[in-house]
Amino acid sequence: MPDAAFVSHPDPPPATWIVDLEIGGPAGWVGACPPDRDAFFEWLWEQCGDAGLQGVFEGAVDVDEAAARGLVASPRVLDAAAAPSDRDWVGRLAPTRAACWFEDEASARAAAALLAAAGGCAVCSVRRETSRDAGGDWRAAFGAIDVPGFGTIRPAWDEGEAESTAAGTTIFIEPGSGFGTGLHETTQLCLMALEAWQAERGRLDRVVDVGSGSGILGIAAAVRGSSRVSSVEIDPRVHAAIRDNARRNGVADRVTVMESIPADATAADLVFANIVAAVLLEHAEAICRQIRRGANGRFEGCLVLSGLLAADVEPVSARYARVLDGLPLQTSLGDWHCLRFSPAAADQETSR
Repeated sequence: MPDAAFVSHPDPPPATWIVDLEIGGPAGWVGACPPDRDAFFEWLWEQCGDAGLQGVFEGAVDVDEAAARGLVASPRVLDAAAAPSDRDWVGRLAPTRAACWFEDEASARAAAALLAAAGGCAVCSVRRETSRDAGGDWRAAFGAIDVPGFGTIRPAWDEGEAESTAAGTTIFIEPGSGFGTGLHETTQLCLMALEAWQAERGRLDRVVDVGSGSGILGIAAAVRGSSRVSSVEIDPRVHAAIRDNARRNGVADRVTVMESIPADATAADLVFANIVAAVLLEHAEAICRQIRRGANGRFEGCLVLSGLLAADVEPVSARYARVLDGLPLQTSLGDWHCLRFSPAAADQETSR
């Protein structure tokens, strides 16, 4: 029987948002997080308990894995009910993985931003996990989402085909396949930026989407005409879902899924990075290297950064402005902000 660590809600609700964390070992505790594992989880509840956190699953280690890791001398041990009370295989792992359940997408996204900035842990993914009951009643919660200036996002089971016309774009996304249903403001800001880039007559042949989640942004670009999309997603558990969404929209042959940012400069016409500010700051150079540049070395493509709260805007904007030698255009929805770097945006900001 596995040794498992649960805090509240051993049975998650039918639909929940999950933030996956990797928590450092004794040598990895830095920043605002407490300097040991148990204190970290107490701190986590203090920070997020009143902000939508429903439960934390700290992981599980079965007896075979414990033996393979040297946590127990032999896999032939007593049943867990008779095992020593101080046995804690999970607690002896470094780094530790944890899944934090939140009641809605906004709470999960806000918590991910807080945790990424705190230090001591890494945010691996933000995803939706849906329990599909036999009756299919969970589907009733998902309808079409209209995004001003872009078009409509429909659940994958709706009839019809993806298309882009003068009246707008229609795409289909499976709501349970990772962050990016189209409902959250950060996703909508990116889709509006896609529309703005095309309105500037920007090229759209090559697109890179960093932190792809469900794949929605790259798929939207492909439906709008991009012939090559790289969907970069660190969490391999959603790769199949990205490919499924691409197939549902008829663009599977144009979407390539990968776990890391391409090492080579791929001269992308449009780069999306809808992730938390700490990750944007850490990978600024790698992200900027993806953008197409002209013969004079100045960037000619478009970079869209989203997932930013008000306090994130200034440091992220300054960091990327130094790398790109240009200023962004800022847009916002609710509490969330988006920065769009493009030649036209830089000119517009400079003229103000």
